[in-house]
Amino acid sequence: MRAMARELGVSHNLLNVRFGKKSQLWKASVDWRLKEAAREVELAFDPSHPPEEQLRDLIHRFCRWAIINSDIVAMSHLEGREPSWRLDYMTESFTLPFQRRLQDLLEQVGSGTALRPIDSGALLALLVHGVGSYFALAPMHDRLLPDLPGDGAANPSPEDRADAMARFLLAGLFSA
Repeated sequence: MRAMARELGVSHNLLNVRFGKKSQLWKASVDWRLKEAAREVELAFDPSHPPEEQLRDLIHRFCRWAIINSDIVAMSHLEGREPSWRLDYMTESFTLPFQRRLQDLLEQVGSGTALRPIDSGALLALLVHGVGSYFALAPMHDRLLPDLPGDGAANPSPEDRADAMARFLLAGLFSA
């Protein structure tokens, strides 16, 4: 906390008075970051649209979300490795509420459309730890699959890659 106060150019006491314990500062930081990041994906849960359209939009939004929120994916990898109060906090405050909404949406879509059965936890893992990891671990992926020189088709943008991943996931979901 002292190093953070120094970097921010504020008094160490200011952080202590405002947040108390280091854990409270961590929670406030996570709350701010995850709530900010969730806005774009949350727009997919628009009840004025049919459930299948919401699910398709959600998958596309989440894949695009992973490009600019790779820090959150990295944090979920780090915190998800071992049981801790931080993992419990993230799960209870953010992951489970989102997963419940996703599960409800999958059930709605499945009742009216040929949808390959998958539970919301598995789909969420594919999105966060599959698509998300692709962007969070970009240096590793650049070394494994370096872009080929040439035109845009041979060197796709991150957005093109995210859209391709979304199409792939949706093809699997709707190929029942």
